This record gives sequence, structure tokens and C-alpha cells, in this order.
Amino acid sequence: MARVSELLSELFSSKVRASVLGQMLTRPHLRYSLTDLSRELDIPISSLQHECYKLERIGILRARRDGNARRYRVDLKCPIRRELTALVVTALGQEAALRATLQGVTGLEAAFIARTLPMTPNESDLQGVGVGPIPFVLIGEVPLEEIDAAQERVASILGIPATKIEAVFYRPGDWRSRLEQRSPYAVWLISGPRTDLLGSQVDS
Repeated sequence: MARVSELLSELFSSKVRASVLGQMLTRPHLRYSLTDLSRELDIPISSLQHECYKLERIGILRARRDGNARRYRVDLKCPIRRELTALVVTALGQEAALRATLQGVTGLEAAFIARTLPMTPNESDLQGVGVGPIPFVLIGEVPLEEIDAAQERVASILGIPATKIEAVFYRPGDWRSRLEQRSPYAVWLISGPRTDLLGSQVDS
């Protein structure tokens, strides 16, 4: 219990630390140097250095030397990562958090979820028998491993198992062709409720 109390006091005693967690927990796939974080958060490097060191010391961040820079990323083995991420998502909102988690995905031009947000993990259709997973549509030239990783992150942001998310991937030309040919599934995807996360040409 003493260790838990110490951890909580470390976490919630600094606005700079809260800003770092808000930036990084929704982007666990990205590495940040102090310069990167300073630019993203508009916080002096001197302030960030102290906070990142503390977050590394208590096991939330990991650091790796990259040339002259020290780059930080979320420690995926941190035992309270999911709970901390849920707090950040509550503060930011699901849509903003989902957009953040897609940042830096190679070749991604557009993305949307065939669902209106916000949603909760306890919604009845997620528990129902025979209800299919929620389509998570990615359009671009995206490597397969990045699609799988993005699917996992989206499920984590929504607080549901990855099996409840179906990654639906199209290359840009294929997507346009399906829309032009009025493919029933493509039309269904864009005609129903959806939340656009990236790109403004989903319908064109």
C-alpha cells in the first residue's frame, strides 16, 4: 500500500507530468526526445527533463539513447498503463485520443470507425450474441504489422477487447474504385453512423 501511495503522489503532483502522460499514453508507439516533447507541449526542456526522469524511475516510461538524443516511450509492461490511459481518454475524449493513437502510422491517408462516439464498453450490442465487431477502416499504403498494432491501440482506447474491432484495410485506388462501383459493403461503411478520425476524402 505504501508503494501505491508513493506512486500516486508522484503521478499527480505536477502539471508538466500530466501533460507528458497525456501526450504519450495515447501514442505508445512513438518515441519522443525532450526536444520533441518541448515542441509538442510548449514546455521548456529543463522542466521536461526532470519529469521524464521521474516517470522513467517509477516505470511508466522507458528511455533509449538514439545518437545524441535520449528518446522516451511508454513502457508497455507498466502494470498500470491501461488504467492511466483510461484516465487520459476520459480527460481528452475518445475521438481526440483515437486521432492521437493514429499519429505516425506509415502511409495512412484516411481512417474512420463505423460507429458514433463516445461509446462505453458496457453497451448492449458489445455483449450481444451474433453481433459483429466494430469496423475500423484504414485507407492508405500501410504495412500489415502497423494495421494490427493500430487495431490493438484503438481497442485499448475504447476499453474493449481487440476481437471487438475489425480492421478493414483498403489501398486508396481500391477504395475509390469500390465507391465508384457502389460496392454494397463500402457504401454501408460510409452511409451508416461513423466517426472520421483522419483525412477528409473518405466519401470521394
